[in-house]
Amino acid sequence: MYCFHYRTMTEEIILIIAGFVSGLLSGTVGFGGGMILLPAMTSCYGIEVAVPMSTIAQLLSNLFRAGAGLSAIRWRKVAFFLILAAPLTLLGAYWFVVVPKELMTKILCILLIIFAFLDMTEKMKLPRSRWTMLAGGGVCGIVNGLMSLSGPISSAVFLTLGLSPVAYIASEAAASTVMHIIQIAAYGGFGLLTKEIFFEGLFVGAAMILGNWIALRRIKTVKRKIYRRTVAIVMIVCSIWLFLSF
Repeated sequence: MYCFHYRTMTEEIILIIAGFVSGLLSGTVGFGGGMILLPAMTSCYGIEVAVPMSTIAQLLSNLFRAGAGLSAIRWRKVAFFLILAAPLTLLGAYWFVVVPKELMTKILCILLIIFAFLDMTEKMKLPRSRWTMLAGGGVCGIVNGLMSLSGPISSAVFLTLGLSPVAYIASEAAASTVMHIIQIAAYGGFGLLTKEIFFEGLFVGAAMILGNWIALRRIKTVKRKIYRRTVAIVMIVCSIWLFLSF
């Protein structure tokens, strides 16, 4: 069982701001919440506490985004994505206990920066196929269970479907909700989820929902081409920040 220490007033303010900003970001581009939350939570508690806590907060945020766009969710695509994502999330959660997380985070950030740059310059695109959804789901499951940072990868996968911004965000959020539920159950089984971590995650998750609500009120007016480029830029910025935070 990892040690949990109660936050100071400064840490509380940092987490509230981080939760709100991550909610604005994830509500606008469909990901980035974990990439903001994880460095902030790690600075306050350490990564062993930060990952389970971030998962709780992101679960609330994804539930809200999925609910807000419920009628636009592409359920068949979500289900196909989860064929590998669901079981491999459990495997990733187990690896979280044994794998050097700082090294894995830096490697992930480098790969995300490379992918985002190529995607933004249109030099590389994921093919639109069932295999992209299936394989992408598997990769997301591992990364999500390991670091709760699969948002950029799952977003890249769901972007291949050519959905409207609302359908894209809601569908990706629905898939992430299932993965987060599996993570939470696994972390609890491995003794990584205490009552304090759970309620702190809910606290930050409430701030995320406020940010989500504000963002989703404006997302319908965004043009797809501008939207996709914004996603890539945000991915690069968040990856650099996360890389420098460890």
